[in-house]
Amino acid sequence: MRPCLYLLMAFLLIGQFYIQAQPEQRDRERAMARQQFNKSFRDIQTISQQLLREHEEKRLTPRRLSKDARSINKCAKTLRSLIALGSLATEIKIDKEIDTAEKFDESIRRLAKLVWDFAHNPVHQNNKVFDTDEAARAQTDLLTIINLSKAIEGKAKGYVSSSVSTQ
Repeated sequence: MRPCLYLLMAFLLIGQFYIQAQPEQRDRERAMARQQFNKSFRDIQTISQQLLREHEEKRLTPRRLSKDARSINKCAKTLRSLIALGSLATEIKIDKEIDTAEKFDESIRRLAKLVWDFAHNPVHQNNKVFDTDEAARAQTDLLTIINLSKAIEGKAKGYVSSSVSTQ
């Protein structure tokens, strides 16, 4: 009978430890998610700005375009997975036929604007007030960033810089 009693006591002690460890584990997971969000949030903006700058300065290469578009896509997917807003996004049609200098210019500028709009959405500025319209806009921007960056990455080998800069 004693081995059963020891086993029961051990089980109760482990159970008590597990219950106490859960809030600490949740706090660690939240902190890690917050760090991951902040890193992806910062990276998507930095990469987008560098991409646009290099494009405007005619220093962007097809390889760099592909790499940056892939990085933006990865950041956007990470952010989307970390933002718990449900499925508020509505898919916006994008032109996936990016095959001329003008279309590359238009797509790169649109991507940079989408990233800027997402980053400056009021939903990220004030966590005390939740506006579902702003949250839906942020989700839609993020989904469009994912789709457009994927399209740009897929067409990057054919990238040619526009000879006329439109600003």
